[in-house]
Parts: sequence; C-alpha cells; structure tokens
Amino acid sequence: MGSWAFPSRFGIADVKDGMITKIMEKPKNPPTNLAVTGIYFLTPIIFDIISRLKPSWRNELEITEALQMVLEEGYKITYSTVTDYWKDTGTPEDIIHANKFILEHTKSYFYGKKEEGVDIIGNVMVGENTLIKSGAKIIGPSIIGKNCTIHTDTRIGPNTSIGDNSIISKCDIEDSIIMSGCNIDGDFKIRNSIIAFNCVITSKRSEDKTFLLGEGTKISL
Repeated sequence: MGSWAFPSRFGIADVKDGMITKIMEKPKNPPTNLAVTGIYFLTPIIFDIISRLKPSWRNELEITEALQMVLEEGYKITYSTVTDYWKDTGTPEDIIHANKFILEHTKSYFYGKKEEGVDIIGNVMVGENTLIKSGAKIIGPSIIGKNCTIHTDTRIGPNTSIGDNSIISKCDIEDSIIMSGCNIDGDFKIRNSIIAFNCVITSKRSEDKTFLLGEGTKISL
C-alpha cells in the first residue's frame, strides 16, 4: 500500500494492529489515505472467491471486492507500506508520466551506430544494432531499443521510448511510448501517444497527432 494525497481516487485499506480490516473501492469519505497499489501475493483460495464474484456497477469484477470477501470469510491479509515513489497507471496519461519518470532516472548508454551529423542532447539510451542516420535528432530523456533504424530528419524526444525492431522516418515524436516492431513514416508530429506492438503509420499530412493504438494497427493519413 502507498500513502496518497487523494485517496478517494483509489482502492483504500483500513488497518488495525498491523492487519487489513476492510478494503473499499474509491470511497467518497476514505477512512485512511492508504491506497491499494495493485500488487498482490495471493493463495489459491482467491480462485474460489473470484468464481462467486458478481459484476460491480461498472460491470467489472472488482479485485477490491474479492479481497473484501477474503476478509469477511475469516482469512487474513497482511500488507507492506510503500514509502518510495509510487505511481498509479490507470490511464494513458498516467503511463506516459510514469515513462517520463523512469527515463529521467536511467543512465545514458549508446550501443548502436550513428552517422555523422546526428544530434544527441541530454540523457539518451540506445540499444545494440540500432542505426541513427545523419540529420536525426534525439533529445533526452529518451530510449531507443535494439535493431531500430532512425532515419534522416527524424526528431525523437524528450520523454519518449521506442521499442526494439522499429523504423522511424521523418516524424517528430515527443512524450510518447512506441512499442516494438513499429514502422512510422511521415512528416508529422506525434504527441502524448501510446502505440502498441507492430503498428504501421504513414502520413502525408504535416500536423500534430495523438494516438492510442492497439497491437497491429495500420493507419494511413
């Protein structure tokens, strides 16, 4: 569990004498500021509990309700308190913010190859067999995985992650996560985006875009 300034946004635990006594999902008037972080170590009893769960008002099976049933049926739940950095990642914005935090706290390295005329600024990580071509600009904090090609006139960063085996051409990417196996080609800007594995984006339009794409998506603009 983690201590949080806005506990009504999370599942909240009430504790007594080192044991959890009650778990509530996003209560309007939380009795504590101890947010459930979503990290659990559970015994097989949880499968019996889940089989008896009913969907909530959101039409979802809530893990907090399952844990509350565990307590009501006489089982004990202990906890550890997170005192270091903790970040909820329930929305795309949260994931992008967490990506930024991780990048800011990772040391630079360069295991790839770069041609003359490449501009690298700040904290940048580049994996093995990645080629950055002349005229590309990489601004940290950013990370580029293995076996990528970053073509001429491409700008990456800051706060950007590019997965392995990706090809990025001519575009301008910032505050985004591009997963492995993507091919992005076009003179346009990508901002605040999450693009899943093996996506292909081509564009002839010079404009700002925000994407939230599932695996294998193909887009031509």
